[in-house]
Amino acid sequence: MGARDIKALRQLIGLSQNEFARLIGVSELTVNRWECGHVQPKLASIKRIESLVGAKNLQVIQSTLIYNMPLLEVAEDIQKRIQAKRCER
Repeated sequence: MGARDIKALRQLIGLSQNEFARLIGVSELTVNRWECGHVQPKLASIKRIESLVGAKNLQVIQSTLIYNMPLLEVAEDIQKRIQAKRCER
C-alpha cells in the first residue's frame, strides 16, 4: 500500500488525517508521513486499515479495475463500517 493509495482511500471516505489516524490507532504525523511517501505503513497498520474499510473495498480501491464496483457503493460501505467502529467505542 503506497502513499497515493493511502491518501486516495482517506479522501474517498471523507476523513481528515487526524480522524483517519485515530480510527486506525496511529498518530496524525504517521498518516502524513505515509501520504508524503517518507515511510511505508507497517503490516499491522495495513491490517487495521483493511479492517476499517473492508478487505474487498480496499482491494477495489487499490486495483486498476476499480470500475468493477461503483465508487459510491464502496464509499457507502466504508462509511457504514466507520459508523459501526465509532459505535464500538
